[in-house]
Amino acid sequence: MRKLSVWWVAAVLGLLAGAAIWWASSYAKDHRDPLNKSDAFVHHDGEVLSWFELTSRNGKVKGKLHQQKVIEETGEPPFMEEKTYDVTGKVTDKGYVFNVNFAGKWLRSDAWFSGENLVQKQGKKDSKLYEAVGQEQLKKFVEAKQEELQNAIYHSEEKEKNRIRGFFSELKSVYGYLSSSDDESYQLFLKIDEALLEGELTGSLLVMNKVRGGGNLYKERKYELNGITDGRIVRFYTNVEGKETKLEGNFLDSAAKFNLSFWKTAEKLTFHAVTEDKYKKRYEEFKVRAQK
Repeated sequence: MRKLSVWWVAAVLGLLAGAAIWWASSYAKDHRDPLNKSDAFVHHDGEVLSWFELTSRNGKVKGKLHQQKVIEETGEPPFMEEKTYDVTGKVTDKGYVFNVNFAGKWLRSDAWFSGENLVQKQGKKDSKLYEAVGQEQLKKFVEAKQEELQNAIYHSEEKEKNRIRGFFSELKSVYGYLSSSDDESYQLFLKIDEALLEGELTGSLLVMNKVRGGGNLYKERKYELNGITDGRIVRFYTNVEGKETKLEGNFLDSAAKFNLSFWKTAEKLTFHAVTEDKYKKRYEEFKVRAQK
């Protein structure tokens, strides 16, 4: 009985020793992998900040790819677009194979080390170098990107102020806006009398109609307007037969042209800036055509 116990203890010790050797070998192998030596691998091309956070164990790679980009769109305040993608992969004879999950679409690429830095293959010929960094260095990259966002916000506010000033300066120089229906049954003349830098508008809309049948072949009616604009959208309010009516549209070419809804049509009409002489000419021409 004692011999059996001694044999059993020896077997257990042997297994534990083997497991310890295997674990130590695996641990050493994993930690020799350069992927495990840096907290992140960073690339910044001046527009997009990208960094991998990766680990390698037993020949398998997993982690995340992070991306940050400052987005500036006309009419909108700048913002930081941040995306994170899952990364899997494996160790190969030449380095690594990475699989990145871009919103459900897996993209495969090769990667390898150049010194301490990671190189990822981009397409057939190009490659991208990712700098090996620690947490403090990564933090500085992220902070620099946030500073870029703040600068973009500051300058966008100045740009927007300059744009609005330029727009209203141009708007005040326009005599009026003219629009005609395709069948020339009516013609509209919109005149802005006052335009404040804060966006408030006052003016009038003259509607000229060609009346079919009856003795009076031509009539016109003037509607008082109150509205707002930021140089992109435009909105007017008026009274049509005792009912408040809203006209909505957008400027299409700075202050030179805009479209606007009209209660008599299902589609928006396009208004073009005109001089006083051109308006008077078109006004007389329309009256003559309407009375024929």
